[in-house]
Amino acid sequence: MPRGGWFGRGYGVSGWGRGFGNPYPFCRWFPWLPRLWWTGIYGPITPFTWQPLLPKEQEVAILENQRKFLEEELSQINKRLEELKNGGGSS
Repeated sequence: MPRGGWFGRGYGVSGWGRGFGNPYPFCRWFPWLPRLWWTGIYGPITPFTWQPLLPKEQEVAILENQRKFLEEELSQINKRLEELKNGGGSS
């Protein structure tokens, strides 16, 4: 019989238990997560974030700004495509 009996760190599931707790800085069962991740102390535990409802006018303004940005980006992409099709541009 090994020294200290047949059990590792106390008695219990896989040698974990009875007064020892988790001595490590990460979750015992999900080691890629910090300890106590399930309590929500590090932030929301769901992948979804709460977004406040905006007044209609503000939402329209935000969407208009996004549309302008995307139109500018699309025009730059189209300009570059035309340059490449006409044999111009460097690689």
